[in-house]
Amino acid sequence: MSQAKRHIGIITTGHGPRDEYLHYHGLFLKALGADVTITLRHIYDGLTLADLDPHEVDKSTPNLGAHVHVPGAKGNHMGDGWEHRFYDLEFATGLVQQAIERLETEDGVDMVLLACAAEFPEGALTARTMLIHPREIMFALAQTIAEGSSRKPKVGVIVDAEHADHDRADWLSRPFAEQIELVVSPITSTWLEAAQALGAAEVEYAFFFGYGVGLAPYDARDEIPALERAIGAPLILPHRATVLHLRNLLMPALNDLDFLPADWNRT
Repeated sequence: MSQAKRHIGIITTGHGPRDEYLHYHGLFLKALGADVTITLRHIYDGLTLADLDPHEVDKSTPNLGAHVHVPGAKGNHMGDGWEHRFYDLEFATGLVQQAIERLETEDGVDMVLLACAAEFPEGALTARTMLIHPREIMFALAQTIAEGSSRKPKVGVIVDAEHADHDRADWLSRPFAEQIELVVSPITSTWLEAAQALGAAEVEYAFFFGYGVGLAPYDARDEIPALERAIGAPLILPHRATVLHLRNLLMPALNDLDFLPADWNRT
């Protein structure tokens, strides 16, 4: 693997293009001094709605959400012609694995990033290079919060109402669960109301597992800042956590002296 410019493959769980991921990851990493090439693969590219329709499910079934092209659709934050739908998790997982393999064998990437923080069946996804799953980064951050204090930090989580019970059980199954006070806020109407509920509970940290929320071209500019203000605590998002994690894995290394006064080093 080259020690200079790295080639990162990013997988989205729907149709393309998803240029917000190309721009966000590329510009963020460049701002932090990394030199990267990014290739995107979209698991449903080449599949029509007719191909996908037999696999569409509701949220009561294990699923993976996807932004897909729907002729005539209006009002999606991706723009006209897009809808957010849900497809059977097993079906989607197989296509994610195929995308991993194509990025490695056809595109020659050095590492693969899943542009989602969804839960996949254990052991279902593998990579020969390096597979970066934001979900695991998020839970690792939660563990450092839990273990960083002798008291129980109050941690809030914004979740879909349809699987709030599942998400609560998932958090409570973690080895650090007894070291935090968990507050789960289901989205019963809007993200903002869920955030306000966490603010009322006076959480100290908040997690929202929506990868790329706020990045789509028609997301309100103030949408995520408004959530953070309503919570009144740091909001930990998977795309932010992941790009910062990525920077530690890339060359060239950060120049630490850039973050000291210009005359600090006397050599």
